[in-house]
Amino acid sequence: MKSARTVLLLITLMAAATAPAAAQVFGQFADAGPAAEGEGAVFMLAGSGAFRTGVSTRFNISRISDFGLQLGIDRVSGESFFGGGFDLRLMLFEGNAGLPLSLSLDASVGGLDSGDVRRFLFGFGVLASAAIETASGRSIEPYASFIVDLEQIDGVSPPASGDGCYTCSRERGETETGTEFRAGAKVPLTADTQVLLELGLDGEARFGAAFNVVF
Repeated sequence: MKSARTVLLLITLMAAATAPAAAQVFGQFADAGPAAEGEGAVFMLAGSGAFRTGVSTRFNISRISDFGLQLGIDRVSGESFFGGGFDLRLMLFEGNAGLPLSLSLDASVGGLDSGDVRRFLFGFGVLASAAIETASGRSIEPYASFIVDLEQIDGVSPPASGDGCYTCSRERGETETGTEFRAGAKVPLTADTQVLLELGLDGEARFGAAFNVVF
């Protein structure tokens, strides 16, 4: 299993290097605790005029830290962007019997490219999650996060015009700041597989799901 994790990590890093590459660019799909081993997921989110889909991985660094990678497509207001990114997570507090709430900090960097326009993204967030034991002995883990992000638009060539175009009305080189709230739950299927359901709010609402495998 260790060799499989190493191979998958190398493949993902090589693929991410080809993008303008934040694991959290597309969505969170993780609780506040660091990955115990390696994890891989496929995900999809959709909202008003928006659709996101891709793959993600997380790898353990230590008992209190891990890092993640995402690759995917973001289609918004008629424009399609491909890219990926990287995030680093550090746990501040680990839940226990007295207070089953874990808290972490997360920092991310990433990029998306449509061929005409590049979007560079930076984020810093606070993540929280808790474990709720079920009758079967497995834990459902609700989670939430609040993220402050920065996005810079860099025009490669004049963008296509049209109503609702995501980047048409924005100045090249412009940097915008914003916030996003995410909430979801990790629901176990087996010892090594989970389904994650997630809601993202940043002025628009997006609903999504992911299928996650521990390896």
